Amino acid sequence: MKKSAQIILIIIIGTIAAFVYFGLVLTKPVAEIKERIRYIPTVDIWDAKVSDYDVIIKSQGVTKPKRSTILAAEVAGKVVAVSPKFEVGEYFDEGEIILEIDRADYEATESQAASFLADAKLALEKESALAKQALIDWKALGGDGTPNDLVLRKPQMQSALAKVVSAKAGFEKAARDLGRTKIRSPYKCQIRESLVELGSTLAAGSAAAAVDSANDFELRLPVSLEDYAFIDIIAGAPLTLEAKIAGVVYKWRGELLRTEGQVDQSSQSVFFVANVNAVEGDKFLSSGLFLNAKISGKKLKDVYALPRKALYGKNKIIIVGSDNKVSSREVVVIRTERNKVIVRNGIENGERIATTPILNVINGMEVNPSKNVTQ
Repeated sequence: MKKSAQIILIIIIGTIAAFVYFGLVLTKPVAEIKERIRYIPTVDIWDAKVSDYDVIIKSQGVTKPKRSTILAAEVAGKVVAVSPKFEVGEYFDEGEIILEIDRADYEATESQAASFLADAKLALEKESALAKQALIDWKALGGDGTPNDLVLRKPQMQSALAKVVSAKAGFEKAARDLGRTKIRSPYKCQIRESLVELGSTLAAGSAAAAVDSANDFELRLPVSLEDYAFIDIIAGAPLTLEAKIAGVVYKWRGELLRTEGQVDQSSQSVFFVANVNAVEGDKFLSSGLFLNAKISGKKLKDVYALPRKALYGKNKIIIVGSDNKVSSREVVVIRTERNKVIVRNGIENGERIATTPILNVINGMEVNPSKNVTQ
């Protein structure tokens, strides 16, 4: 019995050993040789080409009339006539009559001043005749030498002449006041506000209308100090202005007139004042129109206008050699725009520059150049 138990134990141990052995043999890993695939990144390239570059500086502003004036009565009186066009939005040519003040009293004053002037001139002529006669009489009485001023009636002549000068000044003022009864357009203008009506009584200095220059507009254009550095000519520098209205882009020409002479503290910008060259009959160009502006700046000589995506970091590019191996290089960036960077040094004409970002770029690594980027 004891011997049988031993035999059974041996069989069990053998069976377990067999299972362990075959298990190890059957589950032994098979060596797999995996071929390592070398990764070569594909990049777009830009062929460097030296050229001149015209800087265009973008800004925006709102149009306003170049001139705005409050027309006031220069003489007092009742408004007896107004132009049929005396309405907000209507246009007047320079010198055109807008309204008239009753002129009856001023006509009377002018007539009276004319009479005073005529009397003064007549009195001067009489006094001149008396002075000549006094000289003749003095000589007839044996006068010798030069007669004194009293003999020649010089004080009376000076008094008569002064009265003529005063009467003439009075007449000229009366004539001016008569002319001022007509309020005229000071320049080609548009009525912004009418402040009186027919029958209104105006005192001298009372406002009658507010007018703006017609087809003569200005706008303020903010320009950053960085962009300001690329503007050489201020007065007369050309610019293009445009507005998108109902899906259509309308364009106008203009010129820079001046700067406002100081830097805006909050934005660190300089404000330019520009005019807009209006076209007769243009229905859209008016006060309050928002316009985008493109200002012609400097012409940069012998530079490279790279796509913005060619630059990584602050001033580095990736050159793709003829063997398709890359090298990193620093360049001198002189201007950065939305889609371009302008570079003067650090590139040779005809070199290929990668415009596709490369992660963990290493000098000497190989790339697969793809399409050429024009810009």
